[in-house]
Order: sequence, then structure tokens, then C-alpha cells
Amino acid sequence: MQTSNSGLRPDRTMSTARQRGFLNSRQALVLIGLIFLAPIFVAWVMHHSTDGGWRPAGTTNRGNLVHPARPLAFPADIASNGVSLKNYLHGKWTLLYFSDAGCDETCRDNLYKMRQVRVAQNEDMRRVQTLFLMRAVEIPVELAGFLAKEHKEMAVALLSDAQADGIESQFRIDEIPVGEAHRIYIVDPLGNLMMYYLPEADPRDMLKDLQKLLKYSNIG
Repeated sequence: MQTSNSGLRPDRTMSTARQRGFLNSRQALVLIGLIFLAPIFVAWVMHHSTDGGWRPAGTTNRGNLVHPARPLAFPADIASNGVSLKNYLHGKWTLLYFSDAGCDETCRDNLYKMRQVRVAQNEDMRRVQTLFLMRAVEIPVELAGFLAKEHKEMAVALLSDAQADGIESQFRIDEIPVGEAHRIYIVDPLGNLMMYYLPEADPRDMLKDLQKLLKYSNIG
């Protein structure tokens, strides 16, 4: 008599199905975990891939945001044309630039960008001011003539070493000395440092950023 094994086959089939189902569930959990972790990993890589972090083409700002925005304070003994700058950063949007003694070609190019971005605001130009801070005892004659001719409306303040050290710490972004970084900074009307641009920044990007800030801001 031939013994039939047909009674055993369903159990084996069910056992195999359960095993496969268990493995699939475990794999599914791993897959779900990878799905959640992948965006975080990609964001981390993109953020550290370039200076200032990668930003998608559709982002609203083109400059580098300062997180969190930093409240700034100028000592009362810092002046421009004899006028104290203690409260200068309050009430208007400020394009600000630092330089060590003198002003080289990169410095002059950035001052030009600041002037043109401000003028390009048209009716909103009155809501924007420019400030040039320079670590120096006095302005060289040639530079003084250049500033008087090309940047009449720009406030210029000379800083002693002690004054510069006290202020520059508020603008430090990395290990590069502020006076050598050639960055243009944006300060909001409440006196908060909130954005900066690298030396090679396109002035059209500054223009677009500032236009949006002025459009959506109720202050300044």
C-alpha cells in the first residue's frame, strides 16, 4: 500500500508562507526606516557640500542666512562724521561692510555693489542705508577722495584696534578674520544681523533678496 504524503503538504506550505511573510515584514520595517533616514542624510550631505550650504533653485533667499539672527550693538564712542553710530542700525535696513586698513579692489567692488543695490530699490531706497567700517586711524588721502566722489551717502567709520575687536566678534561666521572675509552683511531695522554674502556674490541676488525683505517687512 502506498502511503500518501498529501496530508503533510499543507502544513509545509503554510510554514513556508509564514516564514516568507516574517522575512518580508522585517524587510519592510528596514525599508521604512531607510525611507525616513534618507532625506536627513541627503540634507546633511548637501548642507556640508559647499560654503554656506547647498540651497535648491527654488529657495527664497540667495544670501546666507544667519541662524539665529544676532542682535548687534555699537559702543557709543564709534562715530561717522562726528555722529555716534550707537543707534545707527535701528530704523532702516543696513548693508554693511568691514575692511582692514585701506580698501583694495575687492573692497571697492563690494562698496559699489552695495551702492547699486541700494539705488536700485527706487522708491524704497530711503529705507536702506550703507555702512563702511574700517580698522584704521585715518583714511588715506586717495581713498578719502574715492569715497567722497563715489559714495557720498555711505556712512564711514574708523575703528581703533580695540573697537574693531569688540565689534568684529559679533560678525564672526568662521575662522576667517572679519576684516579679511570681504563679506557684505544685511542688518534688519531692529539691529539684527540676519544675512551675509560672499565676496563673489552676484549683486542681482542681493537686489532680489532685499526687494523681498522690503516688500514683506512692516519695519524700516
